[in-house]
This record gives sequence, C-alpha cells and structure tokens, in this order.
Amino acid sequence: MITNSMPIAIFDSGFGGITVLKQLLKILPNENYIYVGDNANIPYGSKSKDEIINLTLRIVNFLVEKKSKIIIIACNTITACTYYILKEKYDTPIIEVISNGVIDAVKSTKNNNISIMATEFTVHSNAYIEKINQYNNNIKITQIACRDLCPMIESDWYSHSNRFEVLKGYLEKIDSKSDTLILGCTHYPLILDDIQKVLNESSNNSIKNIIDPALNTSSSIKKYLENNNLLNTNKNAEPYINIYSTGNIERVKLLINMLLPREIYNSYTIEHLNL
Repeated sequence: MITNSMPIAIFDSGFGGITVLKQLLKILPNENYIYVGDNANIPYGSKSKDEIINLTLRIVNFLVEKKSKIIIIACNTITACTYYILKEKYDTPIIEVISNGVIDAVKSTKNNNISIMATEFTVHSNAYIEKINQYNNNIKITQIACRDLCPMIESDWYSHSNRFEVLKGYLEKIDSKSDTLILGCTHYPLILDDIQKVLNESSNNSIKNIIDPALNTSSSIKKYLENNNLLNTNKNAEPYINIYSTGNIERVKLLINMLLPREIYNSYTIEHLNL
C-alpha cells in the first residue's frame, strides 16, 4: 500500500537525473527522495537494448524494495528502451521524461520545426519522433546523436579542453530553421550555459526555446501526487535524500557536492550500491 511519507524515487544512468531532483526540491521540498545513479555502467546510450533492460530491472527492483511511492525514469535512453516494460512489470507508478519534454516543445514551437539532441540509443529508437507525431504530425524534426557529451559531462565537463569544439560539432547539425531545441538527455542541462554560448556565437540558428524536460516532468509529478492525495504532509519529520551510486563513492561525493544546492547539504546521504 502506498503512503504519503514513502519516498519519491529517481534514477538515471549517472547524475544527469540530478536535474530532475533539483526541480522537484524546488516545488516539493517536504518530500523524501531516493536517487540512484548507475555511474559504474555509464554511458547507456551506446549499450544494447538487452544490456539497458537488465541494468534497469536491477535498479527498479531496488527502488521497489525501498518502498518508493512513485518512480521517475530520469533518463531519456532508459525511457526509450524500457518504459513500457516497466509499466507492465511493476505496480508502482512510473513517470518518464520524454513525454514531458515533448509536451513542452510542442507548445513552445511557433514554426513547427524542432531539433533534438540526445544519445545514440534515444535517437535510433525514434521515441521522440513517435511521441511528437502523436501531438502534431506536421512538425519537422531533426535529431542529433551526441555520442560524447554524456561521458564528458560525467567525467567533469569543464576539465575537457576540447569541450567547445565537441559541442559546436553537434550544435552545427541543428536545423537552421528550428526555433525549439529539446535537450534529450538529462545530463545536457548541466552544461546549458555552454550550449547557449555556442548557439549565441552562431549566426546559423534560429533557436528561441531550449527545452529541459526536467521542468515539465517535475510539474507532472507534483500534479500526480496532488491528484492521488500522496503529497507528504508530515511536518514533524525532516525530509531526507538518500543517494546511491554504483560508481567510485569518493568521486561521486565530489560530483554531488557540486550539483546539489548548498542549503540541502545536511539533508542527504551518499552510499555505494552493488547491483
């Protein structure tokens, strides 16, 4: 039985899903959270479907054992590969990022021309194309497979001297008439400043809207909890954030301390997870 005080669970192939957690902390500060980052096995974007499914099932089994009241797939690649499998297998409510990013993008575009940056797996799955066509099949869609971005971000983006060169190579593939760009990997908003910098320096783009699916995803989660009377109303207990990673725990701590707001430092714990 699901109760209000049970935690919201978020998981990702690494720490891109922290972008979703940060948005949730803004609008649902009284909730308890569990976060799992499978840093030891990143990137997922170049893995086979079977590999992604097997890794994902291990993570979700862990989150179900932790009695999560809702599970968020904070990863576009995992969503594209496993969402319907997870929906069929588990009773716990599951929310994903692709649908939410699409809703935001379709509402934002004024000229029906959208470009999408994503991992190789997400691009080849055509999950974004299929979802966009459900809302409007007159939209022109350009997909850019960004093989290097996720692993570079996970290994400290700012330490890579060629980061602007790599980023420019991908952004140059955006349709010059697209007015909307979907960041189709939850890692990409972590380098939003650099993305905007490269776009601003280019005269060959028309991007007016950059879509971070974390924004609409967090709103959807809040709405779901409200509609199902599952908001945590316990004012007496201090909310907790339990973070688990399959990667090197010392390196993980450094990353987390950079990514999460300082005001919640006392609210979270970090533990290693063997899957």
